[in-house]
Amino acid sequence: MCYTKKIPLFILLCFVFSYSHAQNKFWLIDPLEPVYPDSNQTGNYSNNYTLHFAKGGVADVHVLLKLPLQQSFTITATLQGKPLPINCWSELLDVPVEENTGLDSRTEQYLHKKNPYVIRRAPFRIYEVLMPLHSNTITVKNNFTALRLCLPQAQIENAGTYKVDITVNASGKKYKGTFKAVVHDVAVPPLEKSTFFYTNWFNLVQMEQKHHVERWTDEWFAMLDKYAKLMAYGRQNCITIPGELMSVKNGSITLDEEKMYRFVSVFRKNGFHYFESPHIMYRGDNDDWSDKELKVALTKRRYYTPEARRDVDTIVRLIKKFTERYNLTGTWLQHISDEPTGIQAKCYKDVALQVKSIYPEIKIMEATNDRDSLVGAVDIWCPLVNDYQENQDFFNKRVAAGEKVLVYSCLIPGGKWLNRLLDEERLRPVYFGWGAAKYGTFGFLHWGLNQYLADPYTHSVVPHHAPGAAANNKLPAGDTHIVYPTPEGPVSSTRFEAHRIGIEDYELLEMLKKIKPAKVDELIESIFRNYTDYSTSVKEYRQVREKLLQAFSE
Repeated sequence: MCYTKKIPLFILLCFVFSYSHAQNKFWLIDPLEPVYPDSNQTGNYSNNYTLHFAKGGVADVHVLLKLPLQQSFTITATLQGKPLPINCWSELLDVPVEENTGLDSRTEQYLHKKNPYVIRRAPFRIYEVLMPLHSNTITVKNNFTALRLCLPQAQIENAGTYKVDITVNASGKKYKGTFKAVVHDVAVPPLEKSTFFYTNWFNLVQMEQKHHVERWTDEWFAMLDKYAKLMAYGRQNCITIPGELMSVKNGSITLDEEKMYRFVSVFRKNGFHYFESPHIMYRGDNDDWSDKELKVALTKRRYYTPEARRDVDTIVRLIKKFTERYNLTGTWLQHISDEPTGIQAKCYKDVALQVKSIYPEIKIMEATNDRDSLVGAVDIWCPLVNDYQENQDFFNKRVAAGEKVLVYSCLIPGGKWLNRLLDEERLRPVYFGWGAAKYGTFGFLHWGLNQYLADPYTHSVVPHHAPGAAANNKLPAGDTHIVYPTPEGPVSSTRFEAHRIGIEDYELLEMLKKIKPAKVDELIESIFRNYTDYSTSVKEYRQVREKLLQAFSE
């Protein structure tokens, strides 16, 4: 005979309430979901989450907690029953968004038009920085606490489902969750074999100031290696060459080959394939866009003088000699003058003709503000993403002619255009990879890896640095940077991770395209139509990504 003692109803209700209340303090969420330190819509979150990955990809999940301020808690995790080390964990730090991105560009203050396509109205703070943990005991500083768990690739290198149990201990209470990482039997290629071109312009001065290292010292190269590793992790495979390595000494233009080679070697070792040589020409110290004649950046001489043409000849021959000696011919990209317009087009083309006459194999790459007037002078076109979409027929013809096209974004474009700013969906950087797969573009460029104009932890919107810029001409939130400095070195961000995910997707889409092109078209069209028409649902994106991974084994 079975005897069951009756539990008073009010005790049972108290138990259910306290259990559900405890559970509702702990959630596992998608790394692409924006989270905030003050308030979050947690109704659709739970303490169990499953994500799908490729072999060689990064398997991670975010943990969101709501605990009393100043309370300390510990967090631990086991993978298949074995404890994971502390270096798998990061704490998310919040940064400010002082103004919203503008509907057209910059911030809303520029044209005084409200942008309805932002994820939240400014001012607000958002979790962004991935700060590695050195202890699994954390003190609560905000209404919500966010952490990231990243699984060691060496422990998930085979296809299969990996179970991760996560436990939070806080004031005698335990909160538990389960993360399942499903690894599919298809591998993301290593960076050395990547077919996606990706560059973020790197500011050496900022690296030196933030980490207190002196240029060309051993400590400087050690820090440079840390930056190279982080860039490579994010699948960046191109780096800009320091302009100072080419200089004028005693009236002669010289190249410091020893330093150049040591610099290049740091990035080669980390899997980089492309090297961007600095602009040979510029518009002058006053940045005069109306002047038709470009000037040599090193000597400031106007191009249509014999002396300036000799300068260009010397510069190109020094580059040719260096790249041939160190087997860099096929990887060297040469800039001539940034964002040339139709006004400077003739001069630009004349410089390009001279460069090619000396070094026919070199590839000229440029962020361009003009099109027809520059045909024949550019090998790798780099239009703004909106310029590309609005003039796609022109760029398709350039690809048909054997040239390459990649896109870039900066303080432009705003609104619903893809960009990677702090008040936009984290899916937007992801879709740069899908756009490249859809349109057959070469990759992506951005001017700001670490181009800080203020402390990035306290200021995300900063005044435009152009001479004479108006007070309402500001760079939007996060435009200047996508990584953050710490005393130990640079760390990643949620936007940097999202961009990496999109490039991983691109590699998979290109692989599948070779065997199932129709399937690729179907997958892309289901979530990405063009650079202003795409799904903003993380759930929908993950479902399509799962189908992409499954397609390799069907």
